[in-house]
Amino acid sequence: MDSLTETAVRDEIDRELRLIDDAIALIRAGAAVRVTVANLRLGSSVLEAARARAGLHRLRVTADWTPGDEVCALVVEAGPRDG
Repeated sequence: MDSLTETAVRDEIDRELRLIDDAIALIRAGAAVRVTVANLRLGSSVLEAARARAGLHRLRVTADWTPGDEVCALVVEAGPRDG
């Protein structure tokens, strides 16, 4: 992989994580209870980072994709309530 390609991949990962951050912000603001961030080209690559970011706010992230799809969706939503 040449440096241009590596840069493009890194930029795409950063862009997809910004979309996850925006979804988290919507839920935290009370504007939504669940947000689906769709058509992520690198969703499987950002899944663990997305889960870590959401977990800081007691939210969860699940992946939604069909085998053979080139893109996936990550769903951000409130986790189970304690007690």
